[in-house]
Amino acid sequence: MTSNTPRRKRRLVMLEPQAPGRHIYSRMRLPRLGAVLLATLARDRGWSAEVFVEDVAPVDWRAVLHADLVGISTITGTAARAYAMADALRARGIPVIMGGPHVTFRAEEALEHADYVLRQEAEVTFPRFLDAFGRGRPVTDIPGLSRLDDAGRPVHNPAPETPVELDDLPSPDFGLIHGWGAAHGLGSEPIIPVQATRGCPFGCTFCSVIGMFGRRLRVRSRDHVMAELERWRGQGVHAFFYDDNFTANRTAAKRLLRAIEDSPGLLKTWSSQVRTDCASDPDLLGLMARTRCSHVFIGFESVNPRVLRDTRKQQDVAGMKEAVRRFIRAGVDVHGMFVFGFDGDTPEMMRATVDFAISSGIWSAQFLILTPFPGTPLYDGLVQEGRIHLTDYSFYDAHHVVFEPRGLSALQLQLAQIQAHDRFYSRTRLARGLFSRDWVRTALFFYARRLNVDWQKDNDAYLKTLEAAADPQVRLTWDLAYRHTDVTEAVSRAASELAHPVPAELGSLPIAM
Repeated sequence: MTSNTPRRKRRLVMLEPQAPGRHIYSRMRLPRLGAVLLATLARDRGWSAEVFVEDVAPVDWRAVLHADLVGISTITGTAARAYAMADALRARGIPVIMGGPHVTFRAEEALEHADYVLRQEAEVTFPRFLDAFGRGRPVTDIPGLSRLDDAGRPVHNPAPETPVELDDLPSPDFGLIHGWGAAHGLGSEPIIPVQATRGCPFGCTFCSVIGMFGRRLRVRSRDHVMAELERWRGQGVHAFFYDDNFTANRTAAKRLLRAIEDSPGLLKTWSSQVRTDCASDPDLLGLMARTRCSHVFIGFESVNPRVLRDTRKQQDVAGMKEAVRRFIRAGVDVHGMFVFGFDGDTPEMMRATVDFAISSGIWSAQFLILTPFPGTPLYDGLVQEGRIHLTDYSFYDAHHVVFEPRGLSALQLQLAQIQAHDRFYSRTRLARGLFSRDWVRTALFFYARRLNVDWQKDNDAYLKTLEAAADPQVRLTWDLAYRHTDVTEAVSRAASELAHPVPAELGSLPIAM
């Protein structure tokens, strides 16, 4: 005898934790693509799926506690908070699977907090996992899966042999994200994340892209990207291409830009990360300008020739200057990204880097602290040398010094970063923006100056620790840590509310419950 009762949909909740401190993109409330894309795939396979991105809206823990499975996507800077979430949910019997760059390279660490870890790309392996998990079948043969066996020993299945084909993936459904209404930055247009390529043919020593996505550059077809962009036609959106290097394949980039040029009204503006070498292609620059590329993000890193050589950037200062000049002439603003703290950096070279940023004419800049992310040659080298002194991942946001620099103190490095922002976004340069009536840039300068001041207030204890560490007579244990007690408390409160709900007729009364 068969039952006519429809089978209940399995419920998946994806979580994307928020970084604990202020950073340059605090106003840019954008999701990463992993969690929402996996939720879209789950929905398409019959699961009830929803996503909470803390940068977009607070987590409704009552909804999360109804899940049959919770997925948590994390980078290194959010790993500590992700682990706190996993611990609180598993304590209530909810299975947790984790993914993302950090746990890909620290799977055994993650298994102290989660039931499963999916390493590297998961758009093919996660649906396979859901099919087995949803039917109560073993998941032991899922490629890229890490778990504990019955004896508590970690088991790491080999990663998939073939990379994900990007054209096989659906467009991410941002409507699955609670509170989503398209993010806004300092400008007026809504910002939509899009990805056209994945992987990177270069090998910068401080970057984990190759370990996560591979060295071979994969390109979505023009038609596949255009179909996704068509969903936003007429809405005046700014497309932010999440590619690590949008123009790595110039032929593909030109093909896509020509299609955008032939589709008036598709986008208001767009931006992406590129390398300086693309500015040497006049045809490409012309297409970028005609399709209203508002600005590009370029990792200049440093003007120190040794740093550029040691990090395998494959660029020089003369080429950097010329690239900025050509972009500006084409009407494309440049956001420069610089990193302090490489071996060979000195106070003089860091000041010279700021001088370059100011004199080059770039529109905006960020000066970051070199950060050893797991999965990078930099991390492996610093671990081997015993130079990492801060182990709480909440400090791994490129705004804190978490290792022992060579040739200068941690305090000197931190102050150089703070002073770099203060110089670039100086009152004098801000006044020039006011005089020229460049209101968007003026707003950015106000924001960046305020952020620099507020960050120092927020990090008073950390800065005092660096001051103490500069004294050779003081020995430090470097036990600074963020306490994510708010997660545990919020989950406990939600569990209590579910167990003893407030009657609906009382919930609207003006009394304290």
